Amino acid sequence: MRVLGAIEVRRDGTAVPIGGPKPRRLLAVLLAHANSVVSSDRLCEELWGEEQPASAIDTLQSTISRLRRVVGDGAQIVARPPGYVFEPGTVWIDSRSFEALLTESRSIADASARAQRVEEALSLWRGPAFGEFAHHDWARSEAVRLDELKLVATEELIDAHLADGSHGELVGELEGLVTEHPLRERFWLQLAVALYRSGRHAESLRRLDAFRSLLRDQLGLDVSAAAREMESRILAQDDTLFGPSARSATASRNKLVSTEDATRLLGRERDLEAIEALTLQSRLITLVGPGGVGKTRLALRAAAVTATQFTDGSFVVHLAAVRDPDATIAAVAATLDVQQRQHLSMEDTIVEFLRERRMMVVLDNCEHLLVRVAPFVDRVRSVCAQVVILATSREPLGLAGEHVWPVEPLEVSPREADIDVIAAAPAVQLFVERAAAARSGFELTEKNAATVAEICRRLDGLPLALELAAARLRALGPEALVARLDQRFQILGSTHGGGDSRHRSLHDLVQWSLELLTADEQRLFYRLAVFAGGFDLDAVEQVCGLDDLAHDGVASLLANLVDKSMVQLIEPDGPRYQLLETMRELGADRLDDEERSAVQRSHAQWYLSVAERAALGLTGPDEARWMITLEHETDNLRAAHNSAVRDRDIDTALRLVAALREFSFRRINYEITAWASTSFAMPDAETHPRYPTVAAVVAYGQFVRGDLESALEIGQHAVAAGERLGTGTSGLAERTLGNAIFYKGDAATALRWMDRQTTSARTGSKARLAHALYMQSVAHTSVGDTVRGAVLAGEASAAAQTCRSPTALAQAAYALGVAMEPADPEEAEQHLRRAVTEAARAGNRWIESFALTEIYWLHARAGDTRNALLGYSSVIETWYRGGDWANQWLSLRHVFGLFVELEVHRVAATLHGALSAAGAAYALPFLPADAERLNQLVDELRRTLGPAGFAAAVRHGASMRDAEIIGFVLHEIGKLQE
Repeated sequence: MRVLGAIEVRRDGTAVPIGGPKPRRLLAVLLAHANSVVSSDRLCEELWGEEQPASAIDTLQSTISRLRRVVGDGAQIVARPPGYVFEPGTVWIDSRSFEALLTESRSIADASARAQRVEEALSLWRGPAFGEFAHHDWARSEAVRLDELKLVATEELIDAHLADGSHGELVGELEGLVTEHPLRERFWLQLAVALYRSGRHAESLRRLDAFRSLLRDQLGLDVSAAAREMESRILAQDDTLFGPSARSATASRNKLVSTEDATRLLGRERDLEAIEALTLQSRLITLVGPGGVGKTRLALRAAAVTATQFTDGSFVVHLAAVRDPDATIAAVAATLDVQQRQHLSMEDTIVEFLRERRMMVVLDNCEHLLVRVAPFVDRVRSVCAQVVILATSREPLGLAGEHVWPVEPLEVSPREADIDVIAAAPAVQLFVERAAAARSGFELTEKNAATVAEICRRLDGLPLALELAAARLRALGPEALVARLDQRFQILGSTHGGGDSRHRSLHDLVQWSLELLTADEQRLFYRLAVFAGGFDLDAVEQVCGLDDLAHDGVASLLANLVDKSMVQLIEPDGPRYQLLETMRELGADRLDDEERSAVQRSHAQWYLSVAERAALGLTGPDEARWMITLEHETDNLRAAHNSAVRDRDIDTALRLVAALREFSFRRINYEITAWASTSFAMPDAETHPRYPTVAAVVAYGQFVRGDLESALEIGQHAVAAGERLGTGTSGLAERTLGNAIFYKGDAATALRWMDRQTTSARTGSKARLAHALYMQSVAHTSVGDTVRGAVLAGEASAAAQTCRSPTALAQAAYALGVAMEPADPEEAEQHLRRAVTEAARAGNRWIESFALTEIYWLHARAGDTRNALLGYSSVIETWYRGGDWANQWLSLRHVFGLFVELEVHRVAATLHGALSAAGAAYALPFLPADAERLNQLVDELRRTLGPAGFAAAVRHGASMRDAEIIGFVLHEIGKLQE
């Protein structure tokens, strides 16, 4: 019997007719009062109302009689004065089952299992409880109780999913729930957590603010203490909000294989136990074995199961896509989300970053880069005492103290074994699992067990070989497959001298798989080797669809290669594909020099077109989509730039840098500035129309790393080149010069450069104009002209509204918020929060961090100093990782003031020493009142500590390296929160 929706009776899966409206209503009344007597008078009133017929009691009795036949023998409708009672007996009622399942779920500790049980309970619902009768007085209390319990179950299901590490897929569902149930606070808090864990911190705050406004406007109430606490934790970037299994945004971009991977890691229990033990003993472990043996998956799983040992996280550097050894360090930096710092090489920067961290770094597929990987790893080991390197390679790195762990193929069964022994062999289990995926219904039987075991033996238990062979079962049976494997290896076995026999077997199988392809499939497969990392269908069609390979047939050829396990489909929704390194090597070896050059040129031109289309897309409402595209294509863009430099293709090299500059700045990914330096130095580059912009990119890179003199010199050179060529610098040189000169304390000259930037921008896109006006606005505000700052912010907002770029909207909101701070801090914060929201929507980490800095400063001035400091921790970490020297010191100057206010005098004086040594103690663009107050605090510190104590602390701060001062500040902030 069902009441969770329309009233329904079913027997043996088939609906039982209840009768007309009156029998349905009568049954509903009895069900609503199950096990309780309902008087005959009440039942008659519910059936006929006040105008009851004379035969009402007789009709009631006959209707009850019919209902007894409907409900059958399992339940009873008993006559009991003064009326009737429904006794369910053994009848199953969905509402009772729902409540039992929900109660049971609360005793289950495992979040995933708990969620499954709640989902089972909720699946019983088909609509509002008691369906069409829910609004009647006799049903309302029970219906409301059940409907409320359903909402509670939904809340508990979401809690279970959040505890299990899910969040991104919950956002849409929760947005719908808060719309449907706007006053239900728990849904709003869950939505805030899901958004926060998805890296959408600003949106999380915005939704909590919307809930506060809703309560205030509709009910005149304030949010609960729990909601206020949630908001404070989000503002403070509280790591505990991520839950026990969540990682930082950077870690999620370099995600480890979880312990519950989609496909089982078979036969590796001993390896995992050994590697876990080795991480406690050795700081360099290298997993060595032939291609296709499963080193990568083992390393990722080992990193996942040892994650709790490393308080600063585990990161995976995928090196298979790196072809140029000189790009190795850049790949490591990109994974760690670290950018080059002032006066340091990229390698020095990474070492400084890792020096005090407890972290695992997985270097996957090192064999082709050993000349660069080995010395880097050796240096990390010598300096970074708490970093463990887990490398995978076909050969050892060759370093003293390296612990080499051979990764053996999966165990195969002995000959003449029975089916139970064969089925227990990991190699057989993997083959059968993949074969069942390739050929529906395939399973191990008495008939085929010996043949399957022989296939696994012939392939030496190599996982990749087993997967390739299993894919062949679409067209061949096991007996035919093993026969062809025998023949194939006999033919090829003598063609390979030396080397690992297992690798030769894999090579032979791949070679055989290749020969089973059509000629067009082979040509496409070879050409796919030009891609670095993943690629999408459009790229394949444009890069590989050359004259002899029909463009319109590439999609079907690629689908065939996926079906034959020669290409991996890694993102079905894209779709997006990749080649395993073993496959890529085989394809690259088959390209002759002429074809390789042609495909590489095609590859560079395609990714140049992607970059230039993205540059245009970043100026409009689709900015976020283009940011994600460029993030996905970083490996290919890097490869395209490298090939352009190698081929002395000045046009492609310079246009790529010019197109990618805004992506670089917004993501705080200054690797592009290194590309700019290389392109800038190419012979004859100075005659290219993009040369002035590329020179400006170089200048900007010098500025963010704190080399102000170089930034000024190269910036002036860029302006002169732009005037000489008549192309300008896209306003970037003027932007750089204005920033650098402002930093040096010459506000009047800096403002003139910013005026020139705006003048230049008026002939460009609205997004570029919005940026220039934002810069002008903040500059005028910082020298005390808040009226002019607000006017310029309004102009920036008008330009931003035209182009609808989230970055432009964020910059305009930020400028207006800063201009309004002295007059109306509350409204200023609203504008700054909008800036955070828009920046997060676009993936613009730079302006998001800027806006958060101002919000924390407002909170500190309002008295919430400790929470503001905690918020500054995350911002400082962002600037430090990004190598953004200028903004790092701006945030640290704020922190200096807060330390003084909290009377942490010696710490404040030490930080002042570091600020002074960096040339950042006085010259930064603050509001004049704030700057004056901070200068007064220095005198206050000197009086409090005394001349000798103040001088000693200042000397100590001045002697610290950047990494040391960052570590010092974060440590002191952490102490204040204890």
